[in-house]
Amino acid sequence: MTRTATPLLALLLLSLPSCGKKTPTTTPPDGGDGTTTDGGNADVVTSDDPPAEPPPPQDPDPAELGPAIHQVLTGHYDDAIAALEPIYSGMREPGQERASGMAGGWIAVAHAQVVFENAEAPAAHALEMAGKLQDPEVDAVSRLGRGAFLLAQEDYAAAKEAFEGAAAAAPGTAPSVYAQLLLAETLIGTAFGSASNTQVEKPEDLDAAKAAYEGAVQGADSAKGERDILMGRAKEGLAAIAKYQRDTKALCDNAFAALDHYQAAKASTFLLDGPSRLASDAKCEQ
Repeated sequence: MTRTATPLLALLLLSLPSCGKKTPTTTPPDGGDGTTTDGGNADVVTSDDPPAEPPPPQDPDPAELGPAIHQVLTGHYDDAIAALEPIYSGMREPGQERASGMAGGWIAVAHAQVVFENAEAPAAHALEMAGKLQDPEVDAVSRLGRGAFLLAQEDYAAAKEAFEGAAAAAPGTAPSVYAQLLLAETLIGTAFGSASNTQVEKPEDLDAAKAAYEGAVQGADSAKGERDILMGRAKEGLAAIAKYQRDTKALCDNAFAALDHYQAAKASTFLLDGPSRLASDAKCEQ
């Protein structure tokens, strides 16, 4: 299915006037599968299997990766996909697992905004690379990509789990802050029940979404080089929450702040349209 409409947040704006870590398991001492517990402590597990070999040293990230990630964040999705594809599909040597995993996660985020089915394979690749590496950022990006794919299908429960894992995996990084933003969007979805619903069914989820956006505002300051775009997305989200909660002053203040940050980050016209329409519909004046 091609996504010909706007993302969930924008859809809800227009309509209104999992993939976490697996929980390790243990078997009883007489489980018969070669796994035993030590001294009755369920947290200590011994096995006859040899320890996994550490991943090989990773090459430095290619110079093209950072600008391509910025294109995803600023809403230039087609350009981002074109720039990330050679890294995702072409860098598959052992020392390139970080680069291809990062590219896979971010290209999944971009695909989820265009044709969401195309996000599934790169998200799965990113998760595979995260499993091979002890790299918090790859872990965060892999969960982010998987969550974006799930959110595009309105699988809110699984998307929420993925975004919570991504936010916790690498605090202070762009993928962690962006995961908070998509977590907030997911909570708006659960508040309404679906992107096509115009009535709030769970107002407490709007409060939770507001808290997630406020957390993203705080986290944006620590995200290297991406403060404006992350701040703009957070402020737009807060403006949307204010609209739902009928707080016109907060709506206008946050919508104008979002526009300022988007313009500073050179965000796409697609992104600029969101806070512009919020401010226009509310007849905000500067």
